[in-house]
Amino acid sequence: MPLPNDTATEQLPDSVYVVAYFCKNDTLEYIYSNEQIKIKGTDTTTTIITEGKFRLVVLDSTATGYRIQYDQLEIGSPLTDKLKELANDKNNLIESISSLINNTSINNNPIIFTTNELGEIQHIENWQEIRNQLLHITESLITNIYNSIPQANEYINKDSFIDLFKQRYDSEELFIENFEGFPLLFTFHGSAFKAGQSTVDDQGNEQEYPSIVQLYANNLDPEEEGRDDFSPDYVVSLVTSTSMQGDEVKELLGSIMGLILNNNSKTDELKDSLNDTKDFDNATLTITDGINAEYWINGWPSEIIHFNNTEVTAPGQHSQSRIKAKSLECVYRSCFNFMR
Repeated sequence: MPLPNDTATEQLPDSVYVVAYFCKNDTLEYIYSNEQIKIKGTDTTTTIITEGKFRLVVLDSTATGYRIQYDQLEIGSPLTDKLKELANDKNNLIESISSLINNTSINNNPIIFTTNELGEIQHIENWQEIRNQLLHITESLITNIYNSIPQANEYINKDSFIDLFKQRYDSEELFIENFEGFPLLFTFHGSAFKAGQSTVDDQGNEQEYPSIVQLYANNLDPEEEGRDDFSPDYVVSLVTSTSMQGDEVKELLGSIMGLILNNNSKTDELKDSLNDTKDFDNATLTITDGINAEYWINGWPSEIIHFNNTEVTAPGQHSQSRIKAKSLECVYRSCFNFMR
């Protein structure tokens, strides 16, 4: 798998390094969106889950790392007024509730985090405080939503959903992994990639499904025609596609639904139904997960897109895709190093 060929502490020729060269008082503002796209045959439906804006300010810069403050500036969700319409889609319902809680809760509370000298996130100083705020409003917000959408309880039990949400933030590591927004900016920091394009076809083993990994990394020409002050200096793209067939699809779907449905009896009924159905016998499920990232020379991302595409195809039927996409784009920067 062509992941980073080394840490960025060891400089190698013909490589792309994602390294932080931040300075104290560096200030950047990013707009972000979290959306879901459904494709069935030729029909496409796009739903924006959340969208907003945040600011990052470097509070301190030392030889061993950086201390950075995150402030939420704007937050919105078109789903707020459409939850009742979406109640028949449990995936949208869960995603929307989670995103609304996640973002609304920290709207007026800055997050202070630190990175090492390469830009890898090391610690969130006040994660427990923010986590407690998240959990404090979780029950009341979800209760209000379930009261306004009685049928929601048919898809996922209210108490079960609250427990699932709490588990997402049960440790600092999980907090960083599940928090929307700024952690995505630092995904590749501290890594070195071989310049160019490469592909690895991994056939997997008994515990793994076959997958194809594609990596592209490149240092861009600073003299290229058409560049401006916001043009990136280097790019990294990493895409992994995993496929499974027939019974593997049934097994995976049964396991996923078992985590969501109210009780074990419904889970068993679903698994029995999946085993009996012929719909998936010749089906192919392909899950593609990728990150496309663009950076300036000082290591600040200019834009990052993370997408996950789940596609089901079967002979004689229209293919169906569900794409989840998160994007972050810098709209303002005031930096004190490597400015063009």
